[in-house]
Amino acid sequence: MKKIFKRIIAFSAAAALIAALIQIFCAADFKAEFSLTGPKTVRAGNNFSVQFKADGNGICGILASIKYDASKVTYRSSSDTLSDWRVEITEKSGELQIWAEENNSFKSPIKSQKSVVTLNFRASSDLSEGDTIKMTADIEQASDTQNELNGLSASYSVTVARPLSTDSDLKSLSVEGYTLTPEFSPSVTEYSLKEEVEYTLTALKIKAPASDSEASVDISGSRLSVGSNRIVIKVTAEDGSHTKSYTVRATMKQDPDYVPSSDTRLSSVSLSEGKLSPAFSPDVTDYIVYVPYETERIDVSASASDRKSKTSSSGPETLSEGENVFTLTCEAEDGSTAEYRIVVMRMPAYSQDTEEQEETSAETETETETETETETETEAETTTEPVKETESETAAETTEPEYGETTEPQETEPAVISVNSSVPVWAVPVAAVCGVIIGALVSFLVYTSVRERK
Repeated sequence: MKKIFKRIIAFSAAAALIAALIQIFCAADFKAEFSLTGPKTVRAGNNFSVQFKADGNGICGILASIKYDASKVTYRSSSDTLSDWRVEITEKSGELQIWAEENNSFKSPIKSQKSVVTLNFRASSDLSEGDTIKMTADIEQASDTQNELNGLSASYSVTVARPLSTDSDLKSLSVEGYTLTPEFSPSVTEYSLKEEVEYTLTALKIKAPASDSEASVDISGSRLSVGSNRIVIKVTAEDGSHTKSYTVRATMKQDPDYVPSSDTRLSSVSLSEGKLSPAFSPDVTDYIVYVPYETERIDVSASASDRKSKTSSSGPETLSEGENVFTLTCEAEDGSTAEYRIVVMRMPAYSQDTEEQEETSAETETETETETETETETEAETTTEPVKETESETAAETTEPEYGETTEPQETEPAVISVNSSVPVWAVPVAAVCGVIIGALVSFLVYTSVRERK
């Protein structure tokens, strides 16, 4: 019995020792490191950002405190940069309390260097060159859900740099081979060349260094064309916001053998409303455009075929109902001009009365046509041809025989009636019956006369 009891005690002690060793081993295996990183240069009044970073092999929770000098920097805002984590920040005077926790059922721990949160600050405008801005992070706790680490720290410091220069002046200005008027002064921005530039020169050689070596200088318009030219020297200060522009005007001579262009043609016409009729052609100068009554104004512009020609337009600002005339003028380089005429027809306003008048007019025309057709048909129906005398009637007229002559009764042919297409259908049988009756009556009278003479 005593042996069994001793064995139980020994087994329990061994298990406790193993558990302690496992805990020590696991604790030793959990690692975590932290850092604060920010810009290498900060100037008074500038905004800057500092990142709080963590690196480890399974970090799931962080509790840290970041301290800074509130007289030198002001905390402005923060932005979470670690997905599947929830970050809470509590601000105190000169201190930020940060609690970051993995929020994905511990499936997204930190296993390599990650930015936990970005902190945004503003440097005080009272800072001087050489001042130091310092921040420290005390990690009160870092956990992997089973083990915890504390006593870790991180820091960031930066020396305040000199303010960016706002100097946007030129140190000097000169044009090789020509004289500026007036003489150069950093405060004077308008200049001209005293001499005319030869037509053989394509560009001016301009020297324009800035007063501040950190400022930038940009020169535009140094390539010349015949006539007036404007060269602009723009100076941008180191801070990027302060600028100053210097202007040099130069006149270039004309080539004595040059013949100015006389091209007065347009290359295109643009309308804000409507469509040209006919389609535009440089050689056609008259056009018409139809627009609805609702169009109160129209913009007309044109482009010249020759880039040295000038174009202008004139016309009413507001369209009136009916005809509106616009004129496009193209002036060639040699001064000759040509005009293009565009007539804009604004249609009349629509109204109910107008529609009813049109409908009434259409109905009246229709009725007139109908009456004319009816009268024509009536005249055609009432006009009939006279009925021709039939051969039966001629045969019925007989001459009485002389006294003593014997006249035999003659057979008569039935009467034939010619029916005109305009005679009613019932008249045909009636005429036939009447013809038979008359024929019979005539035969009876002839027969009676012959018997009496005998």
